[in-house]
Amino acid sequence: MKILKGYRFKIYPNEEQKQFFIQTFGCVRFTYNYLLKAAKKPDNRLMEGKVITPAMLKRDYPFLKATDSLALANAQRNLDRAFKNYFSGRSGYPKLKNKKSAWQSYTTNNQNGTVAIEGNQLKLPKLKEWVTICCHRPVLGTIKSVTISAKNNQDFYVSLLCVEEIKPLPKSHQEIELIFHPQKLIHADISLLPVEHLEQTKQKLMKLNQRLALKAHCARKHKVPLSKAKNYQKVKAKITKYQTLYHNQLQDYLNQLSTQLIRQYDVIYFVEPTANTKKKVDDRAVFSLNEWHQFMRMLKYKAVWYGKEFKFIFSE
Repeated sequence: MKILKGYRFKIYPNEEQKQFFIQTFGCVRFTYNYLLKAAKKPDNRLMEGKVITPAMLKRDYPFLKATDSLALANAQRNLDRAFKNYFSGRSGYPKLKNKKSAWQSYTTNNQNGTVAIEGNQLKLPKLKEWVTICCHRPVLGTIKSVTISAKNNQDFYVSLLCVEEIKPLPKSHQEIELIFHPQKLIHADISLLPVEHLEQTKQKLMKLNQRLALKAHCARKHKVPLSKAKNYQKVKAKITKYQTLYHNQLQDYLNQLSTQLIRQYDVIYFVEPTANTKKKVDDRAVFSLNEWHQFMRMLKYKAVWYGKEFKFIFSE
């Protein structure tokens, strides 16, 4: 069956490419916010009897011409989708995009090979030079679209959406029932992947949070604003680093474990945690119920991909 599959890699642009990405983030944000403000004023929604489009905005704002036109078109599509979700009751009214947000991104499309990967190099529209990419696994299928994102305009990532053909896995004629466990993620009579690295990172985060609270107390005692307290900011930066590390370790663990189960079993039963089980989840637990639900979602879509079954069992 053909599916849409996503790949995410870290990229290492040079200074010129970084400036292009940052400029594109700004243009996309400007286009989205302009169209959102125009939507609030019906008289300004039309320009010469036509609906305002990014192409029309380029007449009054020439700086938009320097960026990827498909990125601006996708900004308009994202706003239209946000309004559809709002009117259908699935979300609130669309909000303006903020320049101060830690994460910024834009999406463009692959048209006739404008997006490609060769070795550790990534080709993108509007860029003369290819971008260095950490491609830690092969990208299968045809690239449909690509999203460039950045955290604090320092760490850059690329997400590729590909159309891929996936074949069902061979049948094993085995079943398994999974129950949530706060220390091992699941109750199961199988050999599980080690979780020591996750536990160590989580313990490190707990200690850093305690140290951060102490530094904040010292800063307030000396009447120093937290934004200017150097020791406080150093610990805060370490916490951000370890939070990213834990997130990456967790996603890798959930992906490996879910793939292992899908390969070994044809039918997977998920038992909904009881109220008593939920009460046992505390700060000392390695896995939370939210991470359990992430794992459940992974198993659910992988079961569809590879021709396996996924069933719920609701506890009484």
